[in-house]
Amino acid sequence: MFKKVDVITMGLDKVSNSPVIFLRIENTNIGIPIWIGACEATYLALSINEQKTPRPLTHDLFLKFLENEGYTVERVEIINMVKDIYYANIVFEKDGDELIYDSRPSDAIIMAVKTRVPIYIKDSIIIENGIDISFIPIGERDDEETDEEREKRKEFKEFIENFDIDMIKKHFFDEGKKEDGD
Repeated sequence: MFKKVDVITMGLDKVSNSPVIFLRIENTNIGIPIWIGACEATYLALSINEQKTPRPLTHDLFLKFLENEGYTVERVEIINMVKDIYYANIVFEKDGDELIYDSRPSDAIIMAVKTRVPIYIKDSIIIENGIDISFIPIGERDDEETDEEREKRKEFKEFIENFDIDMIKKHFFDEGKKEDGD
């Protein structure tokens, strides 16, 4: 079984100085952090912000090729994690037939953002790697944003700018102690 992602955010892990994607599971406070490369983070940020580049990037070129051949991107699935490496599939469709291709999660997520298709994460990955992100204020963007939502967005931006994986680990360690009665 899979769960759908409803929010994609990005940050910088201050410890490793690596970009991190946070995928929030729909209607929950569970997030999956995925560390990616700097180039991929740049492409994803451009995609999230719907910014155009003067020349097509690799993802744009590939999507144009697919379109010309009659394929559509149907969905992205994060399917496995082995030795701290996530695995993803991009599911394409043509004439009612699905084609499934192995992909790096960063590329798959960029394709999903560019084509506005859903991203799903396998339940076992969520169980093993999901983190409680309820302490992170994530507000949905809206043209009629309230002051409270604007403040939450500002707080979240500050959190992302100062993201530190050790803080996340400490949060879970402290929560685990509370549950164990320590």
